[in-house]
Order: sequence, then C-alpha cells, then structure tokens
Amino acid sequence: MQISVPAHRKNPIGIFLSSLLLLAGVVFFYETIGQTIEPETYIGHLLTALVLLCLLQYAARSRLFSPAFLPSVLVGLGWCLTFPLLYFWSYGSSWFVSEIRIDFLFGIGLILLLGSAEAVCMFYTKQPRHTAMIFAVLNFLCLLIPLAEYIYYALFQHCLTPASLMALYLTNPRESLDFIESNFSLPAVLGIALTLTVFLTVAYRCNLRFCRQLVNQASSYSKRPQRLLALLLFLTFIYVPFALFPHTSIVLNWKDVAAHVHETAKYSQYYAQRMQDLKLTNADTLAQKSPGTVIMVIGESASRNYMKAYTPSFAYEDTPWLEQCMQDPDFVVFRNSYSCWVQTVPVLERALTEESQYHDKDFIASTSILDVAKKAGYETYWFSNQGRYGQDDSAITLVAKTADHARWSDDAYELSSKFDEDLLNFLPAVDATKNNFIVLHLMGSHIYYNNRYPENFTRWKTGDAESTEEAYANSTLYTDYVLSQIYQYAKQNLHLQAMIYYSDHGEDLHISHNPDAFRFDMVRIPMFVYLSPEYQRALPVQNRVLHHNQEQFFTNDMIYDTVCGILNAPSNHYDAGQNFASPDYRFNRDTLTTMLGQKQLTEDPYLMNQNTAAEAN
Repeated sequence: MQISVPAHRKNPIGIFLSSLLLLAGVVFFYETIGQTIEPETYIGHLLTALVLLCLLQYAARSRLFSPAFLPSVLVGLGWCLTFPLLYFWSYGSSWFVSEIRIDFLFGIGLILLLGSAEAVCMFYTKQPRHTAMIFAVLNFLCLLIPLAEYIYYALFQHCLTPASLMALYLTNPRESLDFIESNFSLPAVLGIALTLTVFLTVAYRCNLRFCRQLVNQASSYSKRPQRLLALLLFLTFIYVPFALFPHTSIVLNWKDVAAHVHETAKYSQYYAQRMQDLKLTNADTLAQKSPGTVIMVIGESASRNYMKAYTPSFAYEDTPWLEQCMQDPDFVVFRNSYSCWVQTVPVLERALTEESQYHDKDFIASTSILDVAKKAGYETYWFSNQGRYGQDDSAITLVAKTADHARWSDDAYELSSKFDEDLLNFLPAVDATKNNFIVLHLMGSHIYYNNRYPENFTRWKTGDAESTEEAYANSTLYTDYVLSQIYQYAKQNLHLQAMIYYSDHGEDLHISHNPDAFRFDMVRIPMFVYLSPEYQRALPVQNRVLHHNQEQFFTNDMIYDTVCGILNAPSNHYDAGQNFASPDYRFNRDTLTTMLGQKQLTEDPYLMNQNTAAEAN
C-alpha cells in the first residue's frame, strides 16, 4: 500500500509564499498607518518569523491560510494589528516602532505557539473533539484583550490609554457593573455574546478539522516532524508568554499605570518628614481668631450644565437649596469653576495637596490640606461614601488615612451602595468643643445615576423608568438636599465657621467622564463657599476677595492653596497665587488650563460662544 503525501508537502514554494504573504501583509499594514519600517530594525525578525512559519506548516502538514490554522492566525493578527491600528485611528499618528515590533513578534509567536501546541497535544491525546474544544477556548482567551480594545474603541472612539487603564486598575466589581449598565444596552450585550459564540463555534470546527487531519495522516508521519513541532512548542512556550507578552503595547501601558500606583503608595512613608518640614508662617490662624468647625465637601460627577441654579434653561428644578444660597450674602457661589481632569483620583491627588497642573511638585513630597489643618490647630476628620477604590490604596485613601479620624460608610474596597445621607451619621461623633476640620466625600452623581438616591427622591421619570437626564436630575436634587442637611447640622451643632463644596469633575450624560472622549461638560463643576458672620468679621480680606471672585475663573487643583487661605494658614508649602481667597491670585480665563494642561479654558465652546455674542453686541 502506497501512502499519499499531501500536495503541499510536494510544494515547498507554496509554504514559503504563504508565510511571505502573511508577513508582507503585516508590514504593509504598518507602513499604511504611517509606521516607518527600517530594514535594519525588522529584517532579522522577519527572516526568523519566515523560517519558523515555514517549519510550522511543513511539520503540521497544513497551509497557513487553511481552515486548520484560521483561529491561530486570527489571534496572532489581533495582537499584531489592534493597538497600532486603534492608536492611529485615535491620534492620526503611529505608535512607537519599538512597541510595534514587540506586538508583531508576539502576534507571530502566538500563531507558532498555538499551532504547534495543538498538533503536539493531538499526537499524545488522540482525542480530536476534546483537543479542538480546549484550543477553541484558548483561542478565545488569547483574543480577549484585543477584543476588549475594539469594544472600548466602539464605545468611546478612542484607544485605551494610561488614563483609561488607570480607571480600570482602580475599579472594583460594583463599579464595573455600573459601567456596564451605563454603556451597554441589551442589544449590544447580545451582539457581543453572539459574536463570541460564533467565534468559539468557528474556532472549534476549524480546530476539529485540523485534529482529524492529523489523526488521518498519523500513519504517514515520521518522527522528524513530530520532533520539530515539539521543539517549536518548547521554544515559543518559553519565549512568547514570558519574554514578549510583558513588553506588548497594551501591557506596557498597564505596567506604567501599576508603577504609578505603587509609587504613589510611598506617600505615607514620607508623612513624618512632610509634617516636620511644614512651617506655618502665620500663628494667628482661623482656629485662633474664630474657633469652630470648617467643612470641605467633595462632590462626585456634578456638572453645573445640569443644575438649575447655574443653568436656568435646564428643564428640572434640581437645586432648590443652592438657589436659595445664591441669595444669601454669607454664601459665595462661583460661576466659572472647572475641574483639572475628568477622573476622581488624579483630580483629588491635586486638589487635596499642593501638587497642581501649574507646577511640577510631586505628589509624594506634597503637603496635604489635612497636614495644614493639623498645624493650624484643627482635629481632622475624613468621612467618605466612596469606598477605598481597590486593593492598592489610591492617592485619595492615602491622604484620608492621615486624618486623625477616617471612616468609610462601607469601610470596604468597593464603591458604596449606601446613600450620601448616611454620612450625616458620622457627624455626631465630632467633638463640638474643639476646632474641627472635616472632609466629607460624597457619592453624588456617580454612574449609574439612579443608584445614587432613595426612592422618595425619584421626582422625575417618564412612564415606569427615568431617562438618563431625569435620573441625573434626581441624583442632583438628592445631593442638593444632603448638602443642606450637612450645613444645617454643622451650623446648629458644630459652630460652623466655613463650608467649602466643589465637585471632583463634571459629567457628560452620554459618555460619562472618560478622558479619551473629552467634552468640556466633563470639567464644568459647581463650587461654593459659606462664611459665617463671625468668620467675615475675623477675616474680612478673605471674605471680600472671595465675593469679588464670584465670576472669576478657577480650576480645582488649586483648592489646597485656597483652603490654606480660608484657614488663614500660609506656610512654606503655600502659593498665594493659587489661592482664590487671596488678593494675589494670579490666574484668569486666558491663563487657566484643564486636562492637566492639555486644554486651555479658552477652548471651551461655551466661553467661545459668549465671546462671539459679546463681540456681536
């Protein structure tokens, strides 16, 4: 009996051309998106990849573009092309050549690894169905990261960046569920599930065909191809996941984020040194001149675009208490406040410390407002309804832990399911006979909006459910109520001298607050200050300047210096030019920036329209 040899075994030129076509296609793609491929940079890698792909086809007796290798090729191309392509679509320029080279090598390596592993596994198990099923799942798992990148791009028309990966790194399961609820409709979820099901089905059938082909040809196999496949498997298993994967584009960005988080964690190690170095230059602080309590309330995802007090044309009366405050001379409601960024952690890392976008002060070495308050004679408190943001302490938690008393509503590493009203339960623990500096961190209007208020605050809804705008208005109404209750309690029980409120960032009701899909809605924030009559008599300059600046422009990374000014506690870690309560405040609309210096406030379309209208008049 004569054993037939597959046709492609008689045609090594076909094997060579298949490998060459795949590699040439990838190189042509890189050139098309503007990536200059220098011969000396790629030639060694290309020749090595060409030889190994030819050997894989020879040993496995299948062509590279046959159904047998289709799942592995799709996975490999997913890694070769995804990040460079999405980066190009996002920025109109190419990614770094060194990272693209690694993406290319990892993608080709996956083809070699998966193809050789499946063949070797089939030789030893001789179970086509089980092997095909296992490798269909492996194909799917290897493609998960590229698929996630495409889904993210479909949502936000932007590739994943360190900023978006930072949010992912610090995200907990409950926040992830809120993200999915707010960004994925049921048809989208079903579409993704259907796509994944089709991929798994196709991968299984292709792998099954490959496995059966190997079984049918087993009798014609010599030891040489089997040994060659085993060698390929050994080399790629050592090199691809351990030497290449950690240096792919998306993983490098993730590692940069992780390194930043771990570097930030050193903040607590320098606490004693910072406190020793901090020297107040004025002993006559607010605590000495007018004893009592100062409260700083940090809002969440509050945009003045969707607040009736700021935007009279807004359809919902969601800020009745704040509108009353605007008529009270003891309140200063600022009309042109902006966030410095659109995510909580980077914003509060700056708002709570002397770090800001206007100088290069490093967070680790930065004094916090809690440090200054302690030096100024206050007992410090941190009460939060935000949770602790993940297994690694964020910059917010690190600052919070330096307070004399720090409590979280759930005291867990996750977003709270409790309502902000629960923070009022912490206030009776504050000793009213002392000077107190209290920080309250609200959940505010964090997505999903209709999870942020109790049922009795569902004032607006259409039919049986709220629209996004209605749910957001309900959450704003509830925040307005909570602020009024904090104010009333502190005024009646804690000898309130000053209360400062600002939001971490704003919100776009269609895309939330993603830096990769930036809109100025995301940085237009509310901000107000209450000053008691006793405070106004004790510190008339601060009172006068704050009222004067009601219409002036401000970004919330300067909250630290402003609170230092309100406490009348300047120090060797203080910049009067960043103090909104100082006559020396040096910024205006033309000199302020947001997005950590990437955007000028003058680029805000709302301000540009105002300028156009003013010029027309």
